[in-house]
Amino acid sequence: MGVIDSVVGNVTAPTQPPEWNSKGMFQLPEWGEPVIVFGILFTSMYMTRRKDFSIFGSNHGYRALPLDTTDDDSARSSDDLLYYDIDNENDGQDPIASTKRLPKRRDLWCGLKLRTPNSSRFANHLHSRLLQKFPFLIEMFYWIITYLFYRMTKVVSKAVFHADKVWEVAQQNGVRILWFEQESMFSWIFPIREHDVQHWFMNDHQGGLTFLNRAYALIHIPGTVG
Repeated sequence: MGVIDSVVGNVTAPTQPPEWNSKGMFQLPEWGEPVIVFGILFTSMYMTRRKDFSIFGSNHGYRALPLDTTDDDSARSSDDLLYYDIDNENDGQDPIASTKRLPKRRDLWCGLKLRTPNSSRFANHLHSRLLQKFPFLIEMFYWIITYLFYRMTKVVSKAVFHADKVWEVAQQNGVRILWFEQESMFSWIFPIREHDVQHWFMNDHQGGLTFLNRAYALIHIPGTVG
């Protein structure tokens, strides 16, 4: 295991990691992963499109929420964003009042109220019709925002701790978590020691790590979309 340095309490961490024989994700060319991710997202966007809605043509007879009848709340999540706020029954959404585009009133915590613009004026704009046709684009937008925050954590970490110290800081944080699990007053919550689990994997069971690495690679995007 190499030289051992005590970091926190009785929990120790090796300065030299054990031999790693497991395999990571599938070997792909640099363009492989972006193409696969784009293909998955494009396919999902196409499969969840509204077949009875036209971006450029007329949509006479198309009935938006709340007139759509469905019992699947998950299927309505995007619809609520695009058509009708079922939790905000007020004059701003009344069919007559909406022609005047009155602001909507949002009830917040502690009795606070917030007035927001009535977005019905944009219903026939190209970008609104595009989102109505492909509601999965909204999910993709949320993913992009989340991914940007995820990438920023790496940039900020390097800026704060410098590139050569990120690994050391991460290891110290990991050891502190191990100390909390094994040595603190809350150790009774964790009857299975993480050290025993990792020791089992690292000694003659690294094939399990290969399986987990590749399962993560497959679940990371396809599983989330599913």
